[in-house]
Amino acid sequence: MAVHVDALRKLLDTTVGQEVELPVEALGFGEDAVRALFPDEVLRFVLQDGDPQALRAAGTATVAVAAQPAALRLAISPDGVSARAFTLDLGIDGPGVPAHLLAGGLGLDVPPLPGALVEQVTVTADPDGGMLTAEGPGMRVRILTGAARAFLADAADGWQVICTDHQLTRERLLSLTRGSDVPRPGPYLGELPVGTWLLLPGAGQRPVPLRPARPAVEVDGSRLDGLGRALPTRTARESRRFERPVRAIATRSGFAVLAGADGERGNGRWELEISDDEAVINVAYDYAPLQVTGGLGKLPTEAPYRSIVGGVLMFSFGGGDPADGAKAGRGVYGTGVGAYVVPDATGAKPSFFGYAGLGADPGFGIPAIRLNGVAAGLGWNSRIRLPEVSEIGDFPLLKALDDPGSIGAENENPIEILRRIATGPDAWITPAQDELWVAAGLKFTIAELIEGRAMAVVQTGADLTIALLGTAAAALPKSGSRKYAQIEAALRAVLKPRQGELQFDAELTPDSFLLDPNCRLRGGVAFRSWFGPSPHAGDFVYTVGGYHPNFTAPDRYPRVPRLGFDWDLTGSVTISGSAYLAITPAAAMAGGALDVRFHSGVIRAWCTAKVDALIQWKPFYVDVGLQVRIGVSATVKILFVKVSITVEVGVALGIWGPPTGGQAKIKLWFISFTINFGKGREGSDNVLDWAGFREMLPPPPTTVRVTPGVGLLVDHHPGGARGAEAGWEVSANGFTLSTDSAVPLKQIFLGTSTTAAETGPALNIRPMRERNLVSTQRITLTHDGDAVDPATWSRSRCLAAVPEELWGTSAQGTLPDGDKQVLKDQLTGVSLSSPAARHGTSTGYIDEKALAFDPIYPDGRQPLDPDAGPEGAVPQRPGGVIATIADTVAAGPQTTARARLAGQLTALGLDLGPLDSDLSGYARAARTAFTAEPMLVAAS
Repeated sequence: MAVHVDALRKLLDTTVGQEVELPVEALGFGEDAVRALFPDEVLRFVLQDGDPQALRAAGTATVAVAAQPAALRLAISPDGVSARAFTLDLGIDGPGVPAHLLAGGLGLDVPPLPGALVEQVTVTADPDGGMLTAEGPGMRVRILTGAARAFLADAADGWQVICTDHQLTRERLLSLTRGSDVPRPGPYLGELPVGTWLLLPGAGQRPVPLRPARPAVEVDGSRLDGLGRALPTRTARESRRFERPVRAIATRSGFAVLAGADGERGNGRWELEISDDEAVINVAYDYAPLQVTGGLGKLPTEAPYRSIVGGVLMFSFGGGDPADGAKAGRGVYGTGVGAYVVPDATGAKPSFFGYAGLGADPGFGIPAIRLNGVAAGLGWNSRIRLPEVSEIGDFPLLKALDDPGSIGAENENPIEILRRIATGPDAWITPAQDELWVAAGLKFTIAELIEGRAMAVVQTGADLTIALLGTAAAALPKSGSRKYAQIEAALRAVLKPRQGELQFDAELTPDSFLLDPNCRLRGGVAFRSWFGPSPHAGDFVYTVGGYHPNFTAPDRYPRVPRLGFDWDLTGSVTISGSAYLAITPAAAMAGGALDVRFHSGVIRAWCTAKVDALIQWKPFYVDVGLQVRIGVSATVKILFVKVSITVEVGVALGIWGPPTGGQAKIKLWFISFTINFGKGREGSDNVLDWAGFREMLPPPPTTVRVTPGVGLLVDHHPGGARGAEAGWEVSANGFTLSTDSAVPLKQIFLGTSTTAAETGPALNIRPMRERNLVSTQRITLTHDGDAVDPATWSRSRCLAAVPEELWGTSAQGTLPDGDKQVLKDQLTGVSLSSPAARHGTSTGYIDEKALAFDPIYPDGRQPLDPDAGPEGAVPQRPGGVIATIADTVAAGPQTTARARLAGQLTALGLDLGPLDSDLSGYARAARTAFTAEPMLVAAS
């Protein structure tokens, strides 16, 4: 289709500052290079400058390969009265675009290339063909378009990649490489075969296949993984001749060239591949029914570590004749992944992790419950990244439960599996000093209907984490060509006791449907609770499908998709529905929507209905909004300008109360008006009195609680078996108790004191609309009926977060945003600890058992003469001996005399060993160590 030049000039002259839609066909023909940049075959750009007479334009355009609009320059070359050629320049904003995306837009299979980002793209075309060129730091790209397409990436460091979808003749090769330093070695002077080729520096280098195309994988619909996806068909292995040529694999840091091999498949021979830099070794063994694939490699990492040495091993054993449907694909399979992270010289500790999975098809057990796989892993000085609920399907430890080999892929370098797990910004397992993780999981089938995977993970260290991850899937009917329902969900539960957070998430996967595979289900459920050490203790949220549109959720609240469905009935009619429910400390919110749309050619029609409700309790308050819209639109194209005509009827109704009021907005095409009725939002007088508010508090036994702490021996709470007056039996060495009030406290008094020992913020009661009140708590202690002054006990404040709905000051009928749903650091009690025990000078009561003796058998001769009389000096009790010891044992003269004596003995050659020169402890102990005054005898 040729476009009239005058029409192009008029379009560019009248649309400055406006969005211009220029069909690709308006440029004279449908061009592949333009389709790669604009997949909908429409060039949309905002015209900012240009020369309509010369058919030049400048502005910004939205392109498929970049998130931000690109700077655009368009020059159209007229051929008489028609436009038959053009040049299009695009400046890509941001970090750039990977070169393989440009090739992929043209249908060329080019893998991601190392460091290949381009910033400037130019498309030139004429009726005889087109060329796309792109440039970036250290990278030039050229793409030949048309019926025969070819791609060239030319890097500054010497390597080149060529991709072609046809036999590339010498003339086309010269056209592609014009202006490039790509060599023309002998093997393809005439032509280059179809494929993707790597050329390394060197004039005589042969082209090496770069990641050859993989054959299509046949799937078995009767074998599903935990998410209901069909697994590859297992076929019997036959002995056959094979050849594996030299080939290359692109990585983030460069290319790995793998040595070729040939042999007889299934003859039990080992295959060995070593990369050119000797950093990667791949091995393979195939002898029916055993197949083994593995790799060992050394990967770079970041400081304070030097490298990662690890490997991957995968095997399968078994597999029946595909012709025997009852036994086809059955067997045992497994995988193992492990790595040792070598530290550098900075003193970091080495890190290690290992993981293994074993599976079987059809598994072991009875039909009621069948075990299909087990897996376990351990990491030392290592941290494992727990997946979000949306990432559970990609978590490698769980994927290995479906099929241990599924973490990799056939014909893929096994070391790339290790690289994805242990390196990069999104690595699943990373080194971490003094941390340990353990994981174990199962795959199972229940009643031949529900397939599930479950895995427990414990991560120790500064952030102790206990997690349970899993998936569950069910399809009805289980077998047959048509299914009427398939429900698949990912589950995640995480407990972080040191952070004071409990998490639970569940989310439907995109493969869930009902009645019809085109009726896709979506949605998620989440729960969060914060407690104890968390700064948000007392806050919680439960949501099914999200929140009210006017509610601003804090960052710590989970984001879940709306619960609903999307049903494409005929391709031109779609029906979508959604719903949500959320409960927070401030309120409950719920809502739903239904959207029906029709699209056929230039005609569109729609009907939408929506409801959102906010509910607050005691005092009861509800705010409900309803909206219904019905419309039709038609688009008419006049030359290059599209004109849309839209007619819509809509009604929006808002109702709130008590007292009841509302507002209705009505729209009819270009006419709209508003009708108000009842009381306004500010007119609410739904205020509770004290009797009504008191019902919102916990029952009296729990309104104020006293709980024992450290030092409790026997717990006899009031109302227990020993009567209402029973107390606690506590340790004499110390005891702690805490008070807790359901009502925030302004003042806490101890004993009979009239001065508050602790003070907090003023009390507000939102349902009563009362502010700046004073709430008090008085604590008294008694011991055997005698009053004890609590002020002599050590104490600490007890603070907690309380709901703003009860104790805040926000206006009636409003929904607090984010962190304003709870009031932090409110005084709710005090913790008291008894003084230290005072030890007396008495030994206390001594019973007869302490004085008992053990008889000696058999009776022997008594060594003492019972008739002997006393000999020697008679002991005397002069008194004051204890005081003398306490006053002199550590006194200066005695200390000096002991030191002089020790020196003289040492001079005589005696080894006295370590001496205790400070006897002050003996002086203090002397006053309590003796049970009576010592008896003395005169020195001889």
